[in-house]
Amino acid sequence: MRNFFEKFMMFMQGRYGMDPLNGFIMALSLVLWTVNIFVFNRLAHYIIMVVQLLLVALFIFRMLSRNITMRSAENRRFKKVYEPVKNWVQLTYKRIRDRKDYRYLKCPVCKAQLRVKNIKGRHNVRCPKCKSEFEKKI
Repeated sequence: MRNFFEKFMMFMQGRYGMDPLNGFIMALSLVLWTVNIFVFNRLAHYIIMVVQLLLVALFIFRMLSRNITMRSAENRRFKKVYEPVKNWVQLTYKRIRDRKDYRYLKCPVCKAQLRVKNIKGRHNVRCPKCKSEFEKKI
């Protein structure tokens, strides 16, 4: 078994491997596979299957590619779109989870997200990022 892993490591040397874009492509392929289980229309079933196979082929192509600069550029472009969406989802999840104990505010100066205790009344809030103070009624 050890000999197999050594041969695989030698094969993968100089190839691109995994990155967040490849992970997203594989996750999307798995979601399409799951959706395809519940599709009963033959035409839609085949279309989803073809798209899924194309995604798997793209995943394998990117993983085994030796053109590392091109794959890195693709990953950087993907991250420019993916990171803001991921951050928004994480912040929304935090806001829902903390809705009883905390309130989320935006600093009027630097637009940073601030988390303050959910206590009714007027509060002086100080932004830790830009050090500006403002009054907020909760």
